[in-house]
Amino acid sequence: MYTFRQKWAMGWGKIRRSFLIAFRKGKVEKMLERRRGACSRCGACCKLLFNCPAYDDSDGSPKCLVYNDRPGVCGLFPLDERDLKERDFVSPDRQCGFRFEDGPAAEPQPVRVSMPLRWGPGKRTPEDPPDPPGKPKWMRSGWAVIWAFFNLKPKKNGQDGTSA
Repeated sequence: MYTFRQKWAMGWGKIRRSFLIAFRKGKVEKMLERRRGACSRCGACCKLLFNCPAYDDSDGSPKCLVYNDRPGVCGLFPLDERDLKERDFVSPDRQCGFRFEDGPAAEPQPVRVSMPLRWGPGKRTPEDPPDPPGKPKWMRSGWAVIWAFFNLKPKKNGQDGTSA
């Protein structure tokens, strides 16, 4: 269980990241210039303060159910060392694949590098259904996360009354 101080840090971190990504994009880009490494897919960032409704690890393989429409705050995590400290509250036994260093990258980036910066939902393709008229595009990621609350995730064997 988390202490009050840890809950406060994680809650303030969520507010801080949301504000920075929404209103201080230049600052975020400067912060991310120091970031090195790549996501290790541990899912700890999806469990900060509460479990993200779009996170699913029911089959043992962590995945985001709304990956293509995920909010920018998800795709840009972590912004700095404070975010890694908050992440370590959730999963102290497994190290994050990201780290922060001052100055230019000393070593060449590994073959598996981070995705390009994503400030919000991905680009739509002609095959995607059109957005309803009057609905702003920025709402797609929010609705995707809300929909994940109501979307039933697959249950593990034996939990749904059937046997495999």
